[in-house]
Amino acid sequence: MKKTLSALVLGLFVLAAPSYAQDDFKLEKGYLSLFNGKDFSGWYQKGKEKTDLTGKNETPNKKFTVEDGIIKVAGGGGGDIYTLQTFDRDFNLKLEFRAAPKADSGLFLRGPQLQVRDYPTVGPYKKLKSFKDADWNELDITVTGTSAECKCNGEVFEKTFKTGAKGGIGLQSETGKFEFRRIRIKVASKDKGGFAQAPANPATIDVVNTASGSDFALPAGDKKKRLLLITESRGFVHSVVNRNKKDMCLVEKTFVELAAKEKFFEVDFTQDARSVINDENLKKYDAVFFYTTGELPLSDAQKSDLLAFVRSGKGFGGSHCATDTFYKWKEYGELIGGYFDGHPWHQKIKVIVEDKKHGATKHLGDSFEITDEIYQFKAPYDRKKLHVLMRLDMDSVKNPGKRADKDNALAWTNEYGKGRVFYTALGHREEVWNDSRFRQHVVGGLKYMFGMDK
Repeated sequence: MKKTLSALVLGLFVLAAPSYAQDDFKLEKGYLSLFNGKDFSGWYQKGKEKTDLTGKNETPNKKFTVEDGIIKVAGGGGGDIYTLQTFDRDFNLKLEFRAAPKADSGLFLRGPQLQVRDYPTVGPYKKLKSFKDADWNELDITVTGTSAECKCNGEVFEKTFKTGAKGGIGLQSETGKFEFRRIRIKVASKDKGGFAQAPANPATIDVVNTASGSDFALPAGDKKKRLLLITESRGFVHSVVNRNKKDMCLVEKTFVELAAKEKFFEVDFTQDARSVINDENLKKYDAVFFYTTGELPLSDAQKSDLLAFVRSGKGFGGSHCATDTFYKWKEYGELIGGYFDGHPWHQKIKVIVEDKKHGATKHLGDSFEITDEIYQFKAPYDRKKLHVLMRLDMDSVKNPGKRADKDNALAWTNEYGKGRVFYTALGHREEVWNDSRFRQHVVGGLKYMFGMDK
């Protein structure tokens, strides 16, 4: 009882005492600071939508504040914060925390939550010998693959804590007052030969480096193409892009698998277009591919950057609902080639192949059957301005649809400045993304977008 009362008094004093800046702390060589000690730049608050906290020293719900080099967490729960940067390689994470008696918080490691608490009173690690009551404690976490060894003040308390394969670092607001400081990370180099410093200007993108570990070599002087895949939904959320708390949705998983199998490209993917579409970041890519809906929150400058990227000779592609995107942006409709105008058919249909020599369709024969949700299109769709690769055989359906000309294209290419555009209307159903014919269709489209096949 005496010890508990002593800890309570000390806890109230420490947490109420003036905070101090990290003036005596020097970042270790090779580490990147995830918290600048001044504000929440590089972090966002999770809610119905991400709230970018750049330049702010308090979250909208006032659960997290920054004071003199410390992140202070109020109790009550709600609105956890996460780093904008995500990590897909092994890393070592270090941070210090100070907990009021019986306080409860958490640390999210690429998804799963590690309990960070006043361990002696709340647990679950009550037997920690090195824990300092109401004082600063250091967490040292080494993540290898999806397993983490976790230490508190040098003492191991979790040998194989399960983490996600990729994702950000997050802090939780739960019960009681909590403080965090000196949050830094050292990320493994690509060749896994040790830890290398993370980039100074991290991109807010979920990165998958599909070249890692590959024994494939392109011809001398050639490099793998690089694709930026956007699977953000601001309208209807298709099941194939719903991650359902998994690391990847089906569309992302398919592109990763195709990259590993075909070996001519790498893919980075994200569900936050605003964080990656800008002139500087697009310089890293050879093409962008959309599986999207609604009005993505791009600024006018970002929209201009995307169009300039394609016009300069790069590639752009889309599947299915990419035409159900950006209705209010006329230039996008001209880029993609048309807008969605309903789906009168969701059934087995017959597809007529119009171009039997194109890389996206040459494996499909004269025609084929497939079950999917089938779109029809409105302006600016005009087959005279596009190169149609395949179309719906109207004899295979009973519903005549809206178009008087019965011209319901299902895939096409488009030239935009010096750039190359590929679009396929297929891809609603999950089994379609697992269909080898569709996968080869996408591969052929990618080669066209990359300029590998004319």
